[in-house]
Amino acid sequence: MKHLSLTLFSFLTVSNLLYAQEGIRAAGDKMPEVRKTAIAVTPATYKQRQIMVGSGGGITGASTTYYLLENGKLFGKRNRDTNFTYIGQQTAANTKRVFESVEVNAKIKTTKFDNPGNMYKFVQWRKGKLNYKVAWGAVDKTVPTTYPKIYDSFMAMIPASLRLK
Repeated sequence: MKHLSLTLFSFLTVSNLLYAQEGIRAAGDKMPEVRKTAIAVTPATYKQRQIMVGSGGGITGASTTYYLLENGKLFGKRNRDTNFTYIGQQTAANTKRVFESVEVNAKIKTTKFDNPGNMYKFVQWRKGKLNYKVAWGAVDKTVPTTYPKIYDSFMAMIPASLRLK
């Protein structure tokens, strides 16, 4: 008998709880509104200027690209990755220096050089639909001298521990 009354008590308690929940919903209480959050800025969604520096090729065809956005955010992505990896924030002065080096010193918008070879490196500039790229690696072609320097300088901004493997 004691077991029966305990079971009956448990059933009534659960029933009351369920009824109370239904009563709350039936009373017309509104569910809280879901606030929209800002979309994370990535190189894929960024509309301003960005510089990409990368390398790849060889037997596997693997490539790694690093992206510096005009706002100073630095990302990386391998061709096998689906998402960008946030690496860090560059200072405004350093970001300005890199963009000036690519746009003014190297004149990427007027340089026509696309000779990747089996293993290659590249420097690329993009803003919206405008896109300029210089790629090198072919043994029989001489790359304009500023581009390997830009590549090396850009890669020096990224600590070895944060480089994509």
